[in-house]
Amino acid sequence: MAPRQQCPERDELRQLLEGSLSGERQQQCTQHMDSCECCQAKLEEIATEGSDVSQLVAHLDAANPAKESAYWPALKALDGVYNETFVPRTTPRRGTPSLDFLLPPTDPAYLGRLAQFDVMRIIGRGGMGIVLEAFDSRLQRHVAIKVLDPDLADDELSRQRFCREARAAASITHENVVAVHQVERQGEDGLGLPYLVMQLVSGETLEERLNRVKQMPAREIIRIGLQASQGLVAAHAQGLIHRDIKPGNILLEPPNDRVKLTDFGLARVVDDVKLTRTGFVTGTPMYMAPEQALGEEADPRSDLFSLGAILYEMSVGQPPFKGNSALAILRQIAETNPQPIREINPAIPSWLADTIEQLLAKKPEDRIQSAALLAELFEYEWTLMKATSDEVPTVCKDELRAIHTRHRRITMGIGAAFLVFGVLGGMFFASRPKIIPVMVTPTEAAPVSSAEPVAVLSANAGTVWSVAFNPSGDTVAMAVEDGSVRLWDWATESVKSTFPAHRGVVWSAQFSLSGERLATAGDDGLVKIWKVGESEPVQTFEHANAVRGMALSHDGRSLYSGVRDGHVLAWSFDNPEKPRAEMQQSGAVYSVVISPNDETIATAGTDKTVRLWNAQTLAQKLPLEGHTGPVYALAFNHDGRRLASVGWDRTIRIWDTSNGKSVRTWEAHDGDIWAVAFSPDGTKIATGGHDGIVKVWDANSGSLLDRYLGHKIAIHAVAFNQAGTMLASGGRDGSVRVWKLP
Repeated sequence: MAPRQQCPERDELRQLLEGSLSGERQQQCTQHMDSCECCQAKLEEIATEGSDVSQLVAHLDAANPAKESAYWPALKALDGVYNETFVPRTTPRRGTPSLDFLLPPTDPAYLGRLAQFDVMRIIGRGGMGIVLEAFDSRLQRHVAIKVLDPDLADDELSRQRFCREARAAASITHENVVAVHQVERQGEDGLGLPYLVMQLVSGETLEERLNRVKQMPAREIIRIGLQASQGLVAAHAQGLIHRDIKPGNILLEPPNDRVKLTDFGLARVVDDVKLTRTGFVTGTPMYMAPEQALGEEADPRSDLFSLGAILYEMSVGQPPFKGNSALAILRQIAETNPQPIREINPAIPSWLADTIEQLLAKKPEDRIQSAALLAELFEYEWTLMKATSDEVPTVCKDELRAIHTRHRRITMGIGAAFLVFGVLGGMFFASRPKIIPVMVTPTEAAPVSSAEPVAVLSANAGTVWSVAFNPSGDTVAMAVEDGSVRLWDWATESVKSTFPAHRGVVWSAQFSLSGERLATAGDDGLVKIWKVGESEPVQTFEHANAVRGMALSHDGRSLYSGVRDGHVLAWSFDNPEKPRAEMQQSGAVYSVVISPNDETIATAGTDKTVRLWNAQTLAQKLPLEGHTGPVYALAFNHDGRRLASVGWDRTIRIWDTSNGKSVRTWEAHDGDIWAVAFSPDGTKIATGGHDGIVKVWDANSGSLLDRYLGHKIAIHAVAFNQAGTMLASGGRDGSVRVWKLP
């Protein structure tokens, strides 16, 4: 590793301020200043003669100070210190970083090794770290690893900041935020370089997209704005402010360009001010909120300003604030308003232009006040935009007026035009003759239910991956991201019991037919059987990898499990030591269900194929092919003659289990569908997906009966009670909502 450059002498810092330092030495000192807060503080002290730069910059909007004022050398100092950090579209500040901290590679094709990770290439370099692409030899997957820059290895403050970043990023679990898998330190003693292992997202950044296409259509602006705001909702719920929202930190994941927020390197726990010096300006100027530019405290509304600046650039092809230097941009942010969007691009809808311009308000109190409100607004408009000739919201006038009134509080940009569209569109399409194709049934109009959930059960411990009613219907089991299971008396919204069930995610929870037992499956490769009311399992079934799918036979004798490595196992409860039958399919298994007569099990996962198996021998009966992506969930109907499957391709497919033929297929959600359930009498199907909407369908015709909008982000589980009168849904927002069905 290259030796650490020594700090410049005080005289050199003074010459740097005066502009009299030699060109080569000036460049060396400027690069050093980027990572040395001690020298930054010295420079500030010299430039301002002890006064606070943030106080001087805070008056950018006032008349120019006198020539002899310390204001001018302070601005020059800031321009020198931060110019490289603040120049838009920058390249890395130094040459290729040293990788001397890596162990020798196990294969010449790799650059080196870090723990169990074979490093393949350098992806990029940020302000505090190097980002590497690597292969996890244990879990057999590609990951991105962010390592603290070796040049900062001896800086304890940088170490603290990096660890804070890792903890902040790891606390967020959301589809629109890059997942952090683990946080580690190099070496067996744990004293080496800290690093975090993240989800590797292919595709491009929004910055790269904008460099190529400049202006973007309103449809894409709304979609990206919706998903980005939903990611911010998750971060802000954890008390985190990103503080550097910019196009380069928004990834577009193929194949559908799903938004992924990344690089929480400047994120800060709201109450934690120990590691950030008062008045220290952080962020990227073109997208920085005025309060950040003035060195004041940022809050969640600062992220909304930055998102507004990005949406502005997407709309008109240029950022709202431009300049030849960082200070010129900061001054514009503090003093001027950008040119109105529709003057540059009249194709942008007026409500969208008004929304973006409201986000760019100078005062935080004049902006939309939360990411949740912004997401709700975009979701409403996206729903209208996505409405087709076969699915126009036929909301009654009173309900539509109530929705419209609520969103008018968010922004004055929603006008009466959408009220007219909704009512007239509904009247027009309601009058059209109903056409039901034999094999493919379009979704029909259905009202957005005005019903509120009869219970909201909040785990506050991460995503809810599974929900289940007990046979009597008075208890709901909730399987949670943090490894716990909670049993709720949903009518009183009170917890009956909570117990740590697994190390890592609990993927599934199911009651036995009697209700006396509860089975859980986890990321730790275990399936556990619990006696309800007790905190220790009565049986444990061990697997070599995470168990994503699980089914209990109705006769209480057998258990079936689907493993991430593709294995499907059949167990007898009288012998938990060894499965009685085992087979393997291609790819991970996500769902396992059993028919009501206990004769057939169905499995599905990443290989896009649904398979039917003999429940006793695990001999394959039929493959059901048709999905174009991973299949996430399955459900048998009441007599086992029909099987519903849902997944990545947004479709519900109904299969005839006697011959494996597709009975009906229709597109059901805007995004992945994660959950499906048949009602006990087989007449209805409930689904939940990435769009955060619970939908109830007529199982025979495929027509849409009802929609419930209580969740704001992805839904991963739905379940009916045995009477078919209640429906429970749970997902990424960490809650279960219980709905009373009409």
